[in-house]
Amino acid sequence: DLSISSCSLLGCIGASSLLIMGGAASSEVKTSLEKASVDEITAAIKDLSQENIAKLKAALEASPKEDKKKLFDFKSGLLDCCAASPENYKVAAELPGARLIEMTLAPGQEDKPHDHPVHSMFVIQGGKLSITDYDETGKPKGDAHEVELPAGAPPIMPAGPHQVKNVGDTTVKIVFVEPTVMCQPCGGIGDYISPFKVAPECYKILAEDDMWITGMLTMEKGAVDPVHHHRDHLIYVLEGDEVTINVDGDESKAMAVPIKPEAGIPAPMSAPPFAKHSLKNSGTVTLKMLFFEAKM
Repeated sequence: DLSISSCSLLGCIGASSLLIMGGAASSEVKTSLEKASVDEITAAIKDLSQENIAKLKAALEASPKEDKKKLFDFKSGLLDCCAASPENYKVAAELPGARLIEMTLAPGQEDKPHDHPVHSMFVIQGGKLSITDYDETGKPKGDAHEVELPAGAPPIMPAGPHQVKNVGDTTVKIVFVEPTVMCQPCGGIGDYISPFKVAPECYKILAEDDMWITGMLTMEKGAVDPVHHHRDHLIYVLEGDEVTINVDGDESKAMAVPIKPEAGIPAPMSAPPFAKHSLKNSGTVTLKMLFFEAKM
């Protein structure tokens, strides 16, 4: 029986006023309120003394509001992709000023109109999409156009609002990096050693613009790369089960890290393992990791 009496609810609400004022939350109160009907909650509040009602009201009004940082300020007035269609767009990893998004659209599925900043993409599972562009006022403009995106494509998409529908017969999966309005330069590195220059057999540049490099790391079992640097970057694991990070290139500082496909990894240069290191594929399969690295 999920119903509760107004008396037991009254006891919970009475206790909750003190908990709320202390900045805590009672699981008992939460459970009771979730199980109670509107009539039971109304009856319980009516039974409270005026003093307790005043305390509860003051506590609720004084409760700290959730600090939601504004990530985007689109002229169209549309939401960002994750806010508009959370069932299709998931944050896989994030850094201050950027986030890695995983988009999944099943055949026939359509997302809601949304807006984007310029974003660098990588197509994991390709397919056919129908895209309707929107204007700066958030209204559709022109007819929808279809695009075929092959797996492995690394397009860089311009900023702007649109709506996307999967008109093919395969699920489309894409990952991309979005800079936010909080994006700040991550700073320079003296005597920077580029992984693309010292280990071109492992590191490939797939695409780049003024802000981001889309890169791919591929290492066979047991392979080790030379010491190199990275700026802030976001990683998406395609294949692999373990990688060993030699911090500063020093094997005595080795860190064996278990990984799994479809994992997103934030890699800020402020964290010692990520700014300067060498890597070893210490796993049992080929290591393949996509990454988006900031250029400044």
